[in-house]
Amino acid sequence: MGECLAWENGICQLKVENGNAFLIETIVEGRAADGQIMELCGINQMMCRGWKVCFHHVPRTHNVVADYMTKVMATKFTEIQVFVVPPHFVRDLVQADYFRFTRTKELIH
Repeated sequence: MGECLAWENGICQLKVENGNAFLIETIVEGRAADGQIMELCGINQMMCRGWKVCFHHVPRTHNVVADYMTKVMATKFTEIQVFVVPPHFVRDLVQADYFRFTRTKELIH
């Protein structure tokens, strides 16, 4: 879905972040065209169009905000949502994550 939004807006350089290490490995090894997984098909289409695509594995524990937004939005909307301003719950999650990070950092020093 995101690749369609990028295509419509003339964007041809993307950074794809995904929590599935196996999926990233499959793409990097050139097996994306063989996949039946919807994500693989979309990524393969981007690569066939000659787009510049950078893949980055983000562990799920480091992706709480995106994970939560996906779950909340999937229950409310069936179309792609573009946020100009993050929803309040996102700000709360980022703030909680920041405080957790600073407390951990203080304990280390």
